[in-house]
Amino acid sequence: MIQPNKEGTKFGRKKKKKKRLVTAASDSDIAMMTMTTMTFAHVGLALCVLVTLAQAAPPNATSPSPIGRHVPNCELQKQRCYQLIGSYCPSCDMNGNFDAMQCSGSTGRCWCVDVITGVMIPDTQTELGPPHFDCSNMYFCPDGWTLFKKRCFIFISTPKKWSEAEVYCQFDGGNLASIHSYEENHFVMALTRGDGHEFPETWIGGFDAVVTGLWMWSDGSKFYYENWQDYTSPSSSQDCLRMNYGIELKWYQDSCSDLHPFVCAKII
Repeated sequence: MIQPNKEGTKFGRKKKKKKRLVTAASDSDIAMMTMTTMTFAHVGLALCVLVTLAQAAPPNATSPSPIGRHVPNCELQKQRCYQLIGSYCPSCDMNGNFDAMQCSGSTGRCWCVDVITGVMIPDTQTELGPPHFDCSNMYFCPDGWTLFKKRCFIFISTPKKWSEAEVYCQFDGGNLASIHSYEENHFVMALTRGDGHEFPETWIGGFDAVVTGLWMWSDGSKFYYENWQDYTSPSSSQDCLRMNYGIELKWYQDSCSDLHPFVCAKII
């Protein structure tokens, strides 16, 4: 029997040992790869869940709407009213605003509304059937303002300088009031009286600061109606116009730095 030499035996053992090391390393790599694959799978699943939840509509959502799309007020009210049995649902135009005339199917009553807010215009509701006037030609003023011939007016009792009062009116989309007729002047005077039954001296929109004696309105309209209290000579130090001056409650010039309540007006 031939026995292997020491070199062959030693060499063979080295080979056998090396083979075991390679096999062991391979098993470790496979385990590592398996764990890594499972980790990526869990992360991917978690990301899918997060994306799905982010895209899902809230529980109370009525219907999905495109991202960035503004839903007009009328459409919103119409969506909500369908959830309430027997409730009034507004009618909307093609732009999503309110139709000028609204009617209730249950009562038969109709009325005119502001097409943006849907608020009913006072004294337009009828008992049965549509109103006997064109709602599209109705004019509506914001809360606190009063309508007179297609313009809205408001009296502000807080005294301010003329320029400060003008800026205040511009902030609300108007100007200090311009007056163009006896009827309009009487209407503005009535606003200033309020509940105190007095007529305080009040700023309106007239001024002659550009050229002394050349009066203009701050809203750019023509200055053709006048109601002066013995207006004789212009003064370079009195460039702003007040009303309710003297016993006869006329107009008179005043220093623009004096403090008075004021009347704002804006076109609708």
